[in-house]
Amino acid sequence: MLKRIIDGELPSVIFRCLIEEDETIGNIRLGEMFSDEFANLDGEAEQLIWHWKGPGKTQGLSDASLDAELIRILREAGYI
Repeated sequence: MLKRIIDGELPSVIFRCLIEEDETIGNIRLGEMFSDEFANLDGEAEQLIWHWKGPGKTQGLSDASLDAELIRILREAGYI
């Protein structure tokens, strides 16, 4: 995930690709995967992903809002 984000791919695009590959992956699992990969982050990123309006959801954070917040968090933590 980190390499794809550094290469300029947006987190929401990566998440949608993961969901397309495995439709059983939901927001909670995506949040866990993100936290596993970026261990130095606090729970804020995971909670944002949980509240993302991913496939099949009618309410939540838009892709643009999620991407902006996650990029901010990753920058503040020194990942990018």
